[in-house]
Amino acid sequence: MKKTFMCLVAALLLSAALPAAAQTLTIPATAVSFTLPEGEWQYLRTFSLDDGANVYLYSYVGRVLVDADGDTALPCLRIYVRENYTDDLYQLSYERYTRQPYQMLNDYTRGPGLPRSGGLGYDAIYTNPADGRDYRFMMTYFKDRRTAVEFRLETTQTTWDKMKPVFDAVMASIR
Repeated sequence: MKKTFMCLVAALLLSAALPAAAQTLTIPATAVSFTLPEGEWQYLRTFSLDDGANVYLYSYVGRVLVDADGDTALPCLRIYVRENYTDDLYQLSYERYTRQPYQMLNDYTRGPGLPRSGGLGYDAIYTNPADGRDYRFMMTYFKDRRTAVEFRLETTQTTWDKMKPVFDAVMASIR
């Protein structure tokens, strides 16, 4: 019994020392994939919006983050997927902006978070009227065939520096 217990403890210690495998996911209704580090993100749920978009929601669980006010911050990944979208990405971006205005800090049409075909990317900040906190996010818009996608990583402004390397890695994995 003691030997079996020691083997189990050794196996658990060894597995904890090994790097966690990444999980590569494909965005529904597209051929676009992205990678999340295993054990750092948890799928929460999928829900549908009135405009026909489906939203896939993930929460960051890699480590507990506490913001400047001492509250726990829950960084998230939201993927909005709208099939059979015929307008251009600027129109989609504007529609989203009218629902939740933000201050753009940077914009780009090529680079991290965008597949080779390109799209629109933004780094931005907004204040949530519900809690009065400032939130910062990286967001990209792109199309794959006739499906439009908004890929958004977000956290509180005061935890941004801690999450930026994680967000950069996820954005760089989009293919």
